[in-house]
Amino acid sequence: MSEITNRILRHVSRVPPAGRCALCMLLSLPVVLLSVGGLATLSRGRLSRETQPVAVATQPAARPAWTELKTIVGEFAPNGNITETLLGHGLVREQVMRLVDEARPVYNLARIVAGRPYWLDVAPNNDLRSFRYPLDDDRYLTVYRDGDRYVPVVKSFPFVTSVEVIDGVIRSSLFAAMSDADEDERLALDLAEIFMWDIDFYTDLQPGDSFRMIVEKKYLDGKFAKYGAILAASFTNQRRTLTAFRFQSRPGVPEYFGADGRALKRSFLKSPLRFARVTSRFSGARMHPVLRIVRPHLGVDYAAPLGTPVVAVGAGTVASAGSTPEAGKMVRIRHAGGYETLYLHLMQIQVRAGAHVDQNQVIGRVGSTGLSTGPHLDFRVIQHGRFINPTKVIFPPSPPVPGSEFARFVTVRDPFLERLGIGAPGPAPGLAQPTDLGRVDPSTRAPDSALAR
Repeated sequence: MSEITNRILRHVSRVPPAGRCALCMLLSLPVVLLSVGGLATLSRGRLSRETQPVAVATQPAARPAWTELKTIVGEFAPNGNITETLLGHGLVREQVMRLVDEARPVYNLARIVAGRPYWLDVAPNNDLRSFRYPLDDDRYLTVYRDGDRYVPVVKSFPFVTSVEVIDGVIRSSLFAAMSDADEDERLALDLAEIFMWDIDFYTDLQPGDSFRMIVEKKYLDGKFAKYGAILAASFTNQRRTLTAFRFQSRPGVPEYFGADGRALKRSFLKSPLRFARVTSRFSGARMHPVLRIVRPHLGVDYAAPLGTPVVAVGAGTVASAGSTPEAGKMVRIRHAGGYETLYLHLMQIQVRAGAHVDQNQVIGRVGSTGLSTGPHLDFRVIQHGRFINPTKVIFPPSPPVPGSEFARFVTVRDPFLERLGIGAPGPAPGLAQPTDLGRVDPSTRAPDSALAR
């Protein structure tokens, strides 16, 4: 079995990261269905056709020999449906329709997702004995034959969770550092999402920066399957160490707080792109790359591949979404506190004027429309009618840990402090809100005609 497992795991490395979680958990080692059709084991790796799961009949008297059952493995095609897909394997229509109908109280098979795998166990006379399908990263559906009826059951994959410490040092990028630590790039994105209100991962990272995190890793049959939650983390950026602790001050709403109880989440993200590079900064005098004249550049340019998702840095209302000759396709969002944000040179706009948008919601795609020399995003911030430097403004945080919950927060925080190698902080000073939300120079006040500068 170890040789089969190793061969399977070599194949999974070729699967794109976004698809590994669902596929890698289900397409793994042979799965033995118990008397109620459940999976006994599942490990990370792609399950080959030679090592498919096999079903155990639920009535011992009617149990066929294992060699009499044929296992069929397939993948749902785009625009496919459950009925036509199963009939395509030569199954009896009456049985397929009965399986779909009798599964409906537990799961509506009309909601199958293209690209996900499925397993069928079929007797030589095309008698359908069982159907198995992954619902998400944590659950699967099995529908097994019991006499003249089909019984649907939703089960959880039997993960074993281990809490582990992962650390790394930045040499070139966070992705590279995570790879050096023998971890998946998905974990780099999860870590960046925790600190994205305080660190711009395009502009702020420096060689020698470091991180340490305490993360859940989930295993099946002794093999790594996927990551769970990051329970605590520290990130040292330019000699400044930030900490984050996962805590639920409200039931069912996990959030990240600093060691003193301040919320990491702020009203605005540091950047509307996850990872890119800055090609032009906020400036009072810059040579325009197209017009070849010197004039203010009232935003920050991020170079990114064409079509890269652009997100709203904060919740608000779309003031305008359209095109201008210089800014190209542009979205302007009005936020609370007298703030506005602008996103220029988009190739595609995905919101409409008047619509409400949430923080981190995709509003468009990076393009090169208007006066532009190549794919990039020109991002701008206005406060009370004046343009301000997006990389310098300090936005107010979300509410801190409530006083009534702080003692419980300390009991969660302190065991992680030692594992992160950080001493316990002193009493938190009042948790006051920042008062300087961005000092502005009067020269940065500009009419709408300056948006494309």
